[in-house]
Amino acid sequence: MAMCTSIMLMTLASLALPIFATLVNPNKTHSYPNYVKTTMMYAFITSLIPTTLYIFSNQETTIWSWHWMMTQTLDLTLS
Repeated sequence: MAMCTSIMLMTLASLALPIFATLVNPNKTHSYPNYVKTTMMYAFITSLIPTTLYIFSNQETTIWSWHWMMTQTLDLTLS
């Protein structure tokens, strides 16, 4: 599962690149829309790897467990 975490962090980092690029050098606006489009495309392709690993590992079922706690006079429901 550590590989999925690193790939997801790489996806988020690639999505943050256009934001940081404007902070570093805001005057260069030529081909910026193309740069953002390419970055989004790479982030989407990179996010497909953990998605397919998640789907093919048969973990997409949801398990619910309710734990009831009493905190003095306040009732909390935790899931």
